[in-house]
Amino acid sequence: MLTVYSPQSRLAEREYIYRVVLGEFMGLAYNVVYEERTGTELRLASDSSDDLSTGPRLRMPDILLQTPDSLWLTPSSLPRRPLNRFQLPGAEGVPLMPVIYGQPGGTGQYIESEQGGIYLGIDIFGSSLFMLARYEELVIRDRDRLDRFPAKQSLAYLESFLHRPIINEYVELLWQLMKQLWPELRRRLREPNIRISHDVDFPYYVYGRNRLRMVRDILMDLVRRGDIESSWKKAKMLYKARRNLAWDPYNTFSWLMDLSEQAGIRSAFYFITEETKPGIDGNYAIDDPVIQQLLREIHTRGHEIGLHPSYNTYLNPARIHSQFQKLKEIAAANDITQQSWGGRQHYLRWRAPDTWQFWEDAGLQYDSTLSFADRAGFRCGVCYEYPVFNLRTGQALALRERPLLVMDQTILHPEYMGLTHEQAYETIRHFYVECMKYRGDFTLLWHNSQLLKSSERDVYRKCLEMLGQRTGGSLSRGNEPERRGLNSEQEGRGISLENCLSDPLERRA
Repeated sequence: MLTVYSPQSRLAEREYIYRVVLGEFMGLAYNVVYEERTGTELRLASDSSDDLSTGPRLRMPDILLQTPDSLWLTPSSLPRRPLNRFQLPGAEGVPLMPVIYGQPGGTGQYIESEQGGIYLGIDIFGSSLFMLARYEELVIRDRDRLDRFPAKQSLAYLESFLHRPIINEYVELLWQLMKQLWPELRRRLREPNIRISHDVDFPYYVYGRNRLRMVRDILMDLVRRGDIESSWKKAKMLYKARRNLAWDPYNTFSWLMDLSEQAGIRSAFYFITEETKPGIDGNYAIDDPVIQQLLREIHTRGHEIGLHPSYNTYLNPARIHSQFQKLKEIAAANDITQQSWGGRQHYLRWRAPDTWQFWEDAGLQYDSTLSFADRAGFRCGVCYEYPVFNLRTGQALALRERPLLVMDQTILHPEYMGLTHEQAYETIRHFYVECMKYRGDFTLLWHNSQLLKSSERDVYRKCLEMLGQRTGGSLSRGNEPERRGLNSEQEGRGISLENCLSDPLERRA
């Protein structure tokens, strides 16, 4: 049995992060011994003996969780910049490893052999808590004009590792060192996931628009944006029956589900159930018979329905609760049942840890909001789903976070990354390859209304074809993608550090 010898401070935070890193991410059985000490130590009892005193040990510094109460959640407790970096032994030519919290050993190195074991100079558990619980977002007060924490204020952006799942890298480094000390150790098999979701802000273009508004939209596309294709698709709706939704340019639901099913993927469609900011919170009512028919079609085809809490809900627990109840009422009236419910905040408006707590209190099972609006990447530093932690109350929650990696608006909108369609595809591919290195969860958000241009459809189709190569292109009986597992040798060995940390764009998916 693996045993963690742990300092005694901040027991709730420690129990949570040991469970997530060792239990969920690494799939290891372990126990914890709390005692007076300054660092963390891992030891393993052999099959023939429970004696831990003579075997090898892995030592790590303990920094964040030793922070005094007076400095907890203050700027003084944030990582010191610029971060130190080091070269992994035997991995020359791969990116240096940034150290969020850590301390080099006696020889100045971050990995040192020592009598009785190995010293790893990264505070793995403290750094993981920092990223997963979004510690910096409770400390840094800067927000964008929509009251969102911007990527450019994050440590990951400032230290140039937003494109890397740094916690996954830490976990694999820790595993490789554990395997050196204890070759007999095995970790549980982890299955990768591909999660495609669609925020339904505007299900149909004609909803909420009179002819004058449509003419203005058409002229805006044509004159200001030079977008002939989008303006023509909207113009066609002026000459057709306004309820002939088969021609509506935003009505891409069947097409989206077709592509997902061909790729062996179960997509999720997140719906707004209440307007809190006119003109921003969509253009439909969830109890509209046409919308209810759409919900039934999505469910019948084996895809997921979820909640998209409206603009002014992220700090309003009563509204999140009532909107979720409304969604469940509509679902029940249409014979729609699901084992779990989740979704994403509208406009990615979210605040740590309050919005998480409100989702927990409302009874939702998962959230998939956490990507930065202005930059794609690993906001939480990880490509695994995980249970969340409320840093203010010191409590682990049942709610799980499925970190969002790429949103169409983030990579395409000129106010954000403003990529070309070719660059957008390469960016999506980069994050997909990164996730698959760690048998992780690749998450992509593409709005049903962001497919007017044939070039946008081409990018999305190309992405689904790439993802379909992974799943084998067929849905299983449980409406989940088919997945390929590691063999027993790979399961025990884990993932090669050199493979994990090489440039993903040099490797093909």
